[in-house]
Order: sequence, then C-alpha cells, then structure tokens
Amino acid sequence: MKNLLPPALLYFSNAILFISLFTRLPAIQASLGIDKAGLGLALLSAPVGTFLALPLAGRINDRFTPRLTALVTLPICAMLTPALTVFPVVGFVICFFLFGFFRTIFDVAANMISAGIEQRTGRKVLSRSHGFWSVGLLAGSLCSGFLAEKAVTPFVQQTMAAGFVIAACLLVFWITPREASPQTRPDRKRGAYVLPDRMIVLICVMVFGLCIVEGAVYDWGIFFLREQLKADPAIAGVLYAAFTVGMGLTRLSGDMLRDSFGSMVLVRASAVSVALGIVLLVATPSLTLSGLALFLIGCGVALAYPLAVSTTIELGKGQPSENLAALGLTLMLSTIGVPPLLGFIAEHVDLVATFLVLLPCVLVSFLMAPVAEGRRPSWPRRRR
Repeated sequence: MKNLLPPALLYFSNAILFISLFTRLPAIQASLGIDKAGLGLALLSAPVGTFLALPLAGRINDRFTPRLTALVTLPICAMLTPALTVFPVVGFVICFFLFGFFRTIFDVAANMISAGIEQRTGRKVLSRSHGFWSVGLLAGSLCSGFLAEKAVTPFVQQTMAAGFVIAACLLVFWITPREASPQTRPDRKRGAYVLPDRMIVLICVMVFGLCIVEGAVYDWGIFFLREQLKADPAIAGVLYAAFTVGMGLTRLSGDMLRDSFGSMVLVRASAVSVALGIVLLVATPSLTLSGLALFLIGCGVALAYPLAVSTTIELGKGQPSENLAALGLTLMLSTIGVPPLLGFIAEHVDLVATFLVLLPCVLVSFLMAPVAEGRRPSWPRRRR
C-alpha cells in the first residue's frame, strides 16, 4: 500500500480536476455562447497542446525525474482550469491548449512512476493506479452534480478542485523520496518526435475504439443525459457516476484479471461490454437502464489505456519514456479529429448518432485483441 499511495493520490486528484471541468461543460458552453459543433472545435485545442508536448514529455521526465515532473505539471493544470470557466472563446482555447500541453507531460510522468514501482518491487500496480483515477471520477462526478444542483458556479467549483489538487501534490512531495535521474544514452541522437515502431502502431489500433468511446462519454455523456433523457443536474451526476463505478471496479481488479485471463481475453471482453453498453444506452428511455449502460461502458473502457501502457513497456523497444511518448503521439494523432467530428454529428444529427458511429471502431478493437500478447491480429475468414 505504501508503494501505491503516491501514484494513487496523483491519479485521484487528476481525475477530480478533470471530471469537475467536464461535467460542467453545458454551463461553460452556455457562457461561451457557442453550439456543440463550436464546442467540439474548441475542445480540439487540447490535442494540439498534446501534439506539441509529446516531443518534450520523455526528455523532461528523463531530465527532472517522473516524480518532480508530475508534481510540477499537475498543479499548473489545476491553476488553468478556473480560467476555462470564465474566459471568452479565445481565452478558453488558449487555456485548454495549455491544459492539454502540461497534462500530457504529467500523464507520461504518472505512468512512469507506476511502471517504475512495478520494476522495483515486482508487484503489478499500473492498473490499480489507473483505478484511483476512476475512483476520482466517481467522487468528482457526484460532488459536481451536487454542486450544480446547489447552483455553485463552475468557477467556484474549479477553484475548489484546483485547491484540492495542489494540496494532494504537496502531500505526495512530502511522503516520497527523491529519485535519481534516469540513465540516458548521451551518444544517441533523438529526433523531435519519437516515431512509433510497428508494435506501438498495432497497440494503438487495438485500443483506438475503446479510447474514443471513453472520450465520447467524457465530452458528450453529460449532454446525452441532460438533453436526450431530460435528467436534472443531480440525477445526471448520479447516472454519470455509474460510468465511473464500472471503470473504477474494473481497474482496481485489472492487475488480478490480467494475471488470471491474459491481455487478449480482457481486450475482447472490454469491446463486448462497450458495444452492449452503447446499444443499451441509445435504445432505452429509462434512466435506470441508462445507468446500467454507462456502467457497462465504464467496465469496457477501463483497461484500454492501462493495457496499452503495459504492453508498450513490455514489448516496445528503447527507453520506456520514449515508448510512452510514441504511444501518446500515435493515439493523439489517431483521435485528434474525433471531438469536432462528434460535435458536428451531435449538432446536425443527434446525440444518439454520436454514440452509434463508434460501434465499428469497437469491432476493430475486438479483432485486434491478439496484439496485446504480441501476436498477429485475427481477422474473420470467409468460408468457401
């Protein structure tokens, strides 16, 4: 538990910050005076920040250690979020760009902290570390629904979340020892971007469908609950929490599941769970069944990124920081157009179509599952 506490606090506080912002997007959209398509374009600024951060993420972690990098970049993200709730469109885009930039560097650092614990102790903690992200999502979504019902403004809410994050980072700084700088090879020239090898590309294709569903729930899930199902803010917060409960329970047991069933089985089970959840979500007007649907989706997307990270560290070539940066770059490039595309569909078709178009991508994740064990993907063959 002592080894798990620092990454658990980092993931938990990061999730509080993230979900507190995204559950208030309807209010932020209203204050910006833009439609869903416009919001989707504005949200694109964070992936642009990610793209520019990735050449630096591995180098910064190698130079300053993952511990120090995480404890500097996460408070910067925290201090940016209150501004996102009050600035006009241009200010929102700039701040969201910076949020994506620093959060990308933090994500690499947090994953390297968990991977380093696994290497030093021989105990799997990566999935459980991500599990505390899901626990943070649950706590944050419930608190956010309560605060929205009490008419607390998004600015006040994000200020409170930022204060919590900074306090958590100070605690982690106090309880963790200093790390030695990672060993690097100075004679090796490094390009601006670490290009992914074939294995990393296949890993990204494998989890692509699951990752964009997770992003769609973050971006548009609260809109679906409020507009499609007519849930009030408090009920929407509770239903959204079902998604985080499914994600949290699965991630907290993910290390055990990976040992028991193997990565390929987990990827395929995840894809099936997501597909069933999407179909149930768009097919039912019932709030209770919608909560069950979001729970299934949360279970399904929970292990996508932890499995991608662990597979990259196990099968990738070169330094872990470079492999994780290459993984992040490839996933970002593959998903960069998704937020504006889904925003366009939500605005010009409906929110049901926004989720239905994701099903073919989930099928691809199911078919690519053998990549998680270093095997070639299996495609269905026609019978003669």
